Amino acid sequence: MKYLIFTLPILIFFQNINAQDGIDLVSLGNKEMNDRNYVKADYYYSLALAKEPRNWNLYTLLGFSKHKQQKYQEADSLYSITIQNDSNSSRAHWNKGLNYIRLKKDSLCIKHYKKFIQLERNNRPSGLTDAYKQVGIAYERILRKKGLTSGQIDDMIFHLSQLELMDPYLPDVPLINNFIEKIKRLRPKNQNGLWILTE
Repeated sequence: MKYLIFTLPILIFFQNINAQDGIDLVSLGNKEMNDRNYVKADYYYSLALAKEPRNWNLYTLLGFSKHKQQKYQEADSLYSITIQNDSNSSRAHWNKGLNYIRLKKDSLCIKHYKKFIQLERNNRPSGLTDAYKQVGIAYERILRKKGLTSGQIDDMIFHLSQLELMDPYLPDVPLINNFIEKIKRLRPKNQNGLWILTE
């Protein structure tokens, strides 16, 4: 009898969850994400996904909860499902770029942040600052490790220069400007092939 008292509330809890629609489950998942209970968030997002398997945004949400648990490969697979079915999902591209920072895949990080910028340029241009910065930082890492072509260096400078145009009062602007000037001063005038920044 003692066991029945403890199991009855659990059964009622699961019946209530099964009765809820996908939106309520997503809300519960979001609440757990905000509370940093990522395993619980997984649970609710997975239930919502079982009810709405063609809701591509749910794959992105579940992917982000995996990312927060440092399950980067699982997260990447989930983001890929979203992008394969909805290539205009800017959030999936943003999260995939963030995931590639953790996986140390800078070229792919650049690709997805640039796609995010392309998709969001007209919707919320003021929200692009971090994306421009991440593209520049990823390029800088490649420049210091493997080197960049002349065109890639120009693209890096372009993305970093956008930060001052968007917000001249950003604390990083003086450092970024110093870095850009250093690159312009040190890069070979007639660059052919890759150039590595060694300083």
